[in-house]
Amino acid sequence: MAKRIGQDCLPPGNRHLPPRPIAAIRLDGGRPCLDFVNTIHDRYAVEVEDYLQQPQRFVEWCTRAGVLHPDDGVRVPRAARERAALMREVETLRRHLHALFAARVDELPLPADAARALDRWLHRAWEGQSLGADGQLHWRADACDARLPLKRIALDALDLLGNAPASRLRRCANTSSCGWLFLDTSKNQRRRWCAMETCGTAEKMQRYREG
Repeated sequence: MAKRIGQDCLPPGNRHLPPRPIAAIRLDGGRPCLDFVNTIHDRYAVEVEDYLQQPQRFVEWCTRAGVLHPDDGVRVPRAARERAALMREVETLRRHLHALFAARVDELPLPADAARALDRWLHRAWEGQSLGADGQLHWRADACDARLPLKRIALDALDLLGNAPASRLRRCANTSSCGWLFLDTSKNQRRRWCAMETCGTAEKMQRYREG
């Protein structure tokens, strides 16, 4: 299936697979915000796996990815309406971040709607912090809810967009299914795959079968 560059929408008619255990999810993006975007597994495949299908999985993944800490005291919302609202925000931010990062990879202007969406999250993040006596910013108690990791992801995205050279942002060379993004920190700046153990090996096996 053709790659849909710069879009977070999934191929029409795709089927959603049951998600794997949180502990089995790879974190190959090199930054929390990229790992968050990569919670769509095989973005361009017919069978798509969304790692963050429920609020509990979202909170568990955020803990694994380091954007939520045990001492944050964050709990999953109990009311069905609040849970649904949280997941809409998760999916929307993920879609906008993918659009921003994909545009940077493809050397295109940043999509205005995605930039505005990130800007709103950045303001929410800044408003949730106060300057402490130690001269550092600290999260206020009222900011430590289930949206706290989204605020941290937004801040990480700003840092990545503002400081990382554009040439270091890459898309996995597996263009038939994967679609993951990553920060290339290799010495020669020639990393092609999200992970050699997965997409790199699959590509080698495909060439072997075709040869």
